[in-house]
Amino acid sequence: MKWFAPFAFLMVFETLGNYFAGLFGTMQNIFIAIFSLVIYAVANYFWLQALKYGSGLARGTVYFGVAVIIFTALIGFAFYEEGITIITVAGILTGTVSLFLLSDDVKH
Repeated sequence: MKWFAPFAFLMVFETLGNYFAGLFGTMQNIFIAIFSLVIYAVANYFWLQALKYGSGLARGTVYFGVAVIIFTALIGFAFYEEGITIITVAGILTGTVSLFLLSDDVKH
């Protein structure tokens, strides 16, 4: 699981990038937009490192997608007064089940 540390950094920077992208959406400040893009570039560096160390493209993409959904929904709820609906919760739960099914721990 050498890919886990770069993947964790990917999620931190992706979440920060999403936060600042949302902030740009409300403030329309070009410096916030540029800062957000720089953060996304750093996140992509860590994505490449996670792939390099064995996250796998298919599995890593699903992990990434589900984590981004969860973190972005929480950011929207906490900072941007967006609601979390039953459909959102169902999507998060379905994504979480997909993580289990893609896990190496599942016996085939």
